[in-house]
Amino acid sequence: MLKLLRNTRKKLLAENRFTRYLIYAIGEIILVVLGILIALQINEWNNRRIESKEAAKTYQNIRRQITDDLDALKEVVAYNDFHLKAYRYANKIIISNNRQKADSLAMMAMLLSQFSDFHRSSNIYQTLVNSGELRLLKNMDITRKLQQLEMTYTFVNKLEVMHWDMISNELPEVLRGVVNYNDMKAVQPEKLFDVEMQNMFVAIIYLSETKSAVYKEALTEIEELISLIDQEVAPLPDLSSSSDPVAQP
Repeated sequence: MLKLLRNTRKKLLAENRFTRYLIYAIGEIILVVLGILIALQINEWNNRRIESKEAAKTYQNIRRQITDDLDALKEVVAYNDFHLKAYRYANKIIISNNRQKADSLAMMAMLLSQFSDFHRSSNIYQTLVNSGELRLLKNMDITRKLQQLEMTYTFVNKLEVMHWDMISNELPEVLRGVVNYNDMKAVQPEKLFDVEMQNMFVAIIYLSETKSAVYKEALTEIEELISLIDQEVAPLPDLSSSSDPVAQP
């Protein structure tokens, strides 16, 4: 097309027909501009397509990490709730002053040294910020919920640090000489029923209840995030488990 216009332009110039030449020159300019605009549009479309693929991978990576966190949290919740139930039962024994259950109380006092400790996959939101992948997330609800989940995780970790400090700094003093660590039998059963031991149970019950509530809040936030991600982008196929389809009769 451009070659035809150039030839026509030369012919018009040779024939001294300036007005027609001007029209053809404008036509050339328009074609060049249209060509540039089309090229830019194609380039923009290609960039959007590449960015869309990168966003899908980022969403799926987030989904994988928070799914791992979900599985880990479920185990931590079960562990924490099991011990919380034992602590509550021990407190009831102390309140009822049932001395016949001193050995059972001794075993539960030893359980005070156990605590739930959640380890997340990574600091997802901060990693996205540092890598620059946060710009790929166009769904602001997902971005906000990721921030909220990070705050919940931070709160969980602070509670766990408090729990660890309590059982490492205060519990040994309460249990020293009260329970035989070898057979977990009560050496000084009367001390198992005193106010110091009860206060330790009550403090750890309160802390464990708070942890349980925050763990479950994190579970809800993760489930909401997974739902939003699934709406945003279809899950990528699991090629590792794929097999040839069975031929239909």
